[in-house]
Amino acid sequence: MDVIGQIKLNYTEDFRIACKINNLKQEELLQYFIDHVSFYAFIGGDMDPAYLWATTVSIDCKDVLGSQVEAVTDKRIQDISLKYIKKLTALNLETDLSRDIECKKSIALMNEWSGEMLSLTNYVNKAEETSLTGPLSLSFDFNLVCGMNGISTENQLQYFIDNISLAKDRAVNLLQTVKIDPSTAVLLFLISNHEGVKNKILPHQEIYKKYCLLLLKLDKKQKEESSLENRIHNYSAFYLDWYNALNEE
Repeated sequence: MDVIGQIKLNYTEDFRIACKINNLKQEELLQYFIDHVSFYAFIGGDMDPAYLWATTVSIDCKDVLGSQVEAVTDKRIQDISLKYIKKLTALNLETDLSRDIECKKSIALMNEWSGEMLSLTNYVNKAEETSLTGPLSLSFDFNLVCGMNGISTENQLQYFIDNISLAKDRAVNLLQTVKIDPSTAVLLFLISNHEGVKNKILPHQEIYKKYCLLLLKLDKKQKEESSLENRIHNYSAFYLDWYNALNEE
């Protein structure tokens, strides 16, 4: 479990723009996603929305990239896993628990499960990515869900990165909320609900004021644009201009 994995990720322009404009380090967003992929949510448990969205990213990734899942043949792992799946299933069937209590109990069970599996599995719990300032911590939940979906941790993270786009989300949902991409939803939950993020003082506040006003003007103009492709193109150009303005400071 202490093996340091090596992963190589391609940071798309949209991903870099989303992090910069929202005053996030790239590893902050990746770590938040990793920490909210939940096996309990994967099996239908009721969790806070951030867990549900992050786990939905994993389920969607399986539909696109998933391959054949390797069967577990070690009876010790089978027995431990069956024990905790039964406990989690029983928790899911309880009807008198608040979501908050259910969420906390499921996390405690997953921590117990992880502890029992520590010496039996070769899950990687840290991954070095040369573009980041420090390693990413890969949780037991994250490893487990990736394994059950037949997806490598690297491919799962790349899928998350590839699907974040402020421009596409704005263009698609301009007139009414049609569909929020789960990856972008994880980003939105981080910046709106995480105390350490939402209370950050934004640098270059004059730039933010300028571009927030310009964004409202662009919204008004784009409501007259019938082509979704054109709207995405126009928002992409706008967010790139905002990104470049921040980088020049």
